[in-house]
Amino acid sequence: MRAFSESIFPSRRKRPGTALVLATVVLSSLLPAEPIPLDARRELFVDDALIQELDGARLTLHHPTPEEVSVVHDAPWEGNTCGYHSVFQDGPLYRMYYRGSHHPAAADKMKETHPQLVCYAESDDGVAWRKPNLGLFEFGGSTENNIVWMGAGTHNFAPFKDANPDCPPEAQYKALGSGRGGLVPFQSADAVHWSLIQEAPVITRGAFDSQNLAFWDSVRQCYTDYHRGFTNGVRAIMTCTSDDFLTWTDPVWLEYVEGTPNEHLYTNQITAYPRAPHILMGFPKRFLPGRRPAGNRMPGLSDGVFMTSRDGLLFSRWQEALIRPGPQAERWVNRNNMTAWGIVETASAIPGCPSELSIYSTEGYYRGDSCQIRRFSLRLDGFVSLNAPMAGGMALTKPLTFALPPANTAEAPAVANSAPVNVTTDTPLRGNASLKVREPVFFRLPNTKELGNKVTFSVTTRGIPPGHRRLFSAYNGGAIKTGCKELIFDLFSGGCFKVDGVSLRFNYDDVKVFVKKTDLTDWEAVSAGKRPVCFTATWDDGVVRVFLDGKLVGEGGKPGRGDIDLKLGDLHFGEDHKGTSVQNEPFLGTADDIVVLRRVLTDADVARLAADGAAAVLTPAEDHGIWYSMEAPDLTNLTDRLTGDGAADAALPIWGSTRPGDCQLLLNYATSAAGSIRCEIIDSEGNALPGYTMEDCDEIYGDHIERPVAWNTITELRHLAGTPIQIRFELKDADLYAIRFGRPQARDK
Repeated sequence: MRAFSESIFPSRRKRPGTALVLATVVLSSLLPAEPIPLDARRELFVDDALIQELDGARLTLHHPTPEEVSVVHDAPWEGNTCGYHSVFQDGPLYRMYYRGSHHPAAADKMKETHPQLVCYAESDDGVAWRKPNLGLFEFGGSTENNIVWMGAGTHNFAPFKDANPDCPPEAQYKALGSGRGGLVPFQSADAVHWSLIQEAPVITRGAFDSQNLAFWDSVRQCYTDYHRGFTNGVRAIMTCTSDDFLTWTDPVWLEYVEGTPNEHLYTNQITAYPRAPHILMGFPKRFLPGRRPAGNRMPGLSDGVFMTSRDGLLFSRWQEALIRPGPQAERWVNRNNMTAWGIVETASAIPGCPSELSIYSTEGYYRGDSCQIRRFSLRLDGFVSLNAPMAGGMALTKPLTFALPPANTAEAPAVANSAPVNVTTDTPLRGNASLKVREPVFFRLPNTKELGNKVTFSVTTRGIPPGHRRLFSAYNGGAIKTGCKELIFDLFSGGCFKVDGVSLRFNYDDVKVFVKKTDLTDWEAVSAGKRPVCFTATWDDGVVRVFLDGKLVGEGGKPGRGDIDLKLGDLHFGEDHKGTSVQNEPFLGTADDIVVLRRVLTDADVARLAADGAAAVLTPAEDHGIWYSMEAPDLTNLTDRLTGDGAADAALPIWGSTRPGDCQLLLNYATSAAGSIRCEIIDSEGNALPGYTMEDCDEIYGDHIERPVAWNTITELRHLAGTPIQIRFELKDADLYAIRFGRPQARDK
């Protein structure tokens, strides 16, 4: 027999509330004696378990979005008091169980039109539900119905799929229901045909007039029960455990962090969170018996609250509602807003967006001839976030360690559509693959600081969205003047800059060529995406020539200006050096044949490059410089094909390396367009690790379920596995929901 396991997290005696305060909060007295071992699991910011200090940041509860009505309980054997729903995903099928019952007059709630029974619905997507004709039990002279059980336990039958690996085939599904003297156990081989395991109750201490539930806890390796009890006249929750589902420990009361009010919790709906099963989540229906809105014949109101635990016994419960009654009048009636037991993952209704969480809540109870259950959606891990306003906020974690992920962890494909930049074989510009840039990023072109006095810059593109787009840059803001040794080669896709109608520019050290849109043929092709467009510029000791699709469109400068020697360091492709935002003039679209060549191509060679690709004019063994053709198999780096002066491969800021053993810090986060997140890694002495400081951290913005943090495009952290560290986050108009160390996991869109 197993008792409750001790959590690796210290007990927290501070109630979370709506937010951990905006001023600096230091939780030093709650620090664990040893670093918290995160291993490779996902950690959610649903409580302060990971947090040592907050300054200007807070924990914020998020409300799920009401979606469509899932099931209307309008069959003759159902009615307006259907309730105690259980929902779980079983392979490709979603299953729902609920009590069928009806009270024709709410004022006389003890009289029902028919005996209580258990109904069943199923779905292929968790959105559109059907009531199958099971043919198992007779009602009104017919077995054409979705009744899945009649008999003992029908008031609050609560089934689940047993995840115990030692579970016998005939008991792959189990349930508890209230019988005479306590809770009785059920089993099923197929989730439809049910039978009592034994008639004698297995749990006898409690009140049980609620949805009493149990499940196999895969982390604590035991069955865990949560059921109703009364303490001092208040509905409360008890728990016990079992190794075999039949013999249970003596129930004990749940505990709550200090300051949590004593409230009626009508149900508990506690379950292991599927994406982080060491965290237990509860969705109790909070009942306020003394409230009676005008027009309601029965006193009492309800809403849905949220609570979490890391040991199964001590819970952090938010005082604020997760699901409010909202504007629907029927939800402001006694015993509505009951959250179903179970969290499932469903596809987003928005094409291209990641899947989401779905929970379900009742409405219309005691009203009319039927009630119904509505789906609510929430982003993955999205119940609570670490949040800061645009003014900024900081969060420092407690000391922690992480481990390398298991070797068999499913990895995201290198060409996953969620990556901001990756090499893709989808409709390449040249050869078999091209570079696709979906979000503002940049990468450094190694060994390009000192380029000499004869240089060719070139890139072939397609589908560059309208706007200011940087191709090559060694620039960090301000005017480019003689002696500053900064460089830009950029364009205004779909239009022109405000200055003199210019659409294409090259400028190094104030030697510049600006080409007007009126001098460019078919400029709309740049953004249309129907064909490749090649941009080329040459520097010949101060003479600049600019080409579009192999044709000369502008020239300027004069001989004698000498070498290109960049003050800021190596060239960037896609955006400027630090000092300007990565969102300033980012390159977006598809790119191929990125070339920085230490010689000047002739006009004829430039035309051949535009028409046939760089392979037609470059000699890899002899030419010096950089040529990224996107044809190499290593999709985490761009391989330099010019080996005459040694290879200069470029590391991509790609999300999810394909190389075995990679370990990255992955964030589930969302920001505004102007918001951001940065972080740094702190050693055991309290110092930021060189190379992993806040200044080194690439600015993170957007909305993603798993994005690696990069420091100067480097994401690899495997060398820190097992080492005690802390993480300091800086947030601006941002929400951070969860973190994990590992590789991004492959996900269906």
